[in-house]
Amino acid sequence: MVGDFDIVHDSKDIAFYAGLLTMSYQFLRTLTIIHWGVLSDRIGRRPVILMGLLGDLLTFVLFGVSKSFKWALVARSLNGFFTGGTVVIKSIIAEISDDTNRGRMMAMFPLMWHFGSMLGGAIGGLFVDPVKNYPGLFGNSILFREYPYLLPCLVGSSISLFGLVVGYFQLEETLDIKSIARPSSGIVSEATPLVSEAQSEEGRCRIDSESEQFSKWDILTPTVIRILITNLVLCLAISMHNQLYPIFAATDIADGGLGMDARTIGYSFMLCGLLVVYMQLALYPKYERKYGALECYRTDNQNNTAAGNEVTNRSPD
Repeated sequence: MVGDFDIVHDSKDIAFYAGLLTMSYQFLRTLTIIHWGVLSDRIGRRPVILMGLLGDLLTFVLFGVSKSFKWALVARSLNGFFTGGTVVIKSIIAEISDDTNRGRMMAMFPLMWHFGSMLGGAIGGLFVDPVKNYPGLFGNSILFREYPYLLPCLVGSSISLFGLVVGYFQLEETLDIKSIARPSSGIVSEATPLVSEAQSEEGRCRIDSESEQFSKWDILTPTVIRILITNLVLCLAISMHNQLYPIFAATDIADGGLGMDARTIGYSFMLCGLLVVYMQLALYPKYERKYGALECYRTDNQNNTAAGNEVTNRSPD
């Protein structure tokens, strides 16, 4: 897609501008994650999730009809703005679980996230430029001839639409928002609050303020800081791999790439998604029980380093 923009004059420029698109998405997402979380504490988890799905649906379509790099950059940035609300999903998991199943439920979240990322790459590769790749179905389509990258975006939007509909009718609010109503008459019953609304609000604000002041600094223990740093490095490596691989795979063999077309890259993403599910559900539980979580974490870091070195040291020959 980036290669079709007028701003790209050489095939080597594609990596730079594709990186800018990815950066704009992650930058807006990082800026808004905390604000979405705070908003969900005020209005509830359900509205924030629905707003995120609606924004994701619309920005997907905007990205698919992009005819210039600036338009694509704006659409991608807006997509990052709305998907920052996905952090609320972890809050929902925590609120609907208990000590007996919270660990297993939290473990399913990254599994589904990585599987969805791989599946999204497969959808993008398989459905791009349908007029060329599927002439029997879309050969006469003026819309997809004008916008060759619209179909995969419409598929992604349809998934967001499905989630929006299911969320609207099936998702229940998990945040316990207690509203204290004033009695309509002077009659006192068991439903009458013991303190007034103003006193209750003042007490809640004082407790929240003290809790916030306590948690800002005391939670950052040396152990927590080390975990955050290693997680940052690991996420950086995974993100770099996920963004580098499509560019590396599409680059000509003469320039050190794999020379794959979009459909082949899509199939490779699909294969990776299946392997992720198999390893998470079948291999990892056995490995973790035998060697422990720490050894699994170290092995994963070593494998990521080895894979990165293999790609970096690959010769064009």
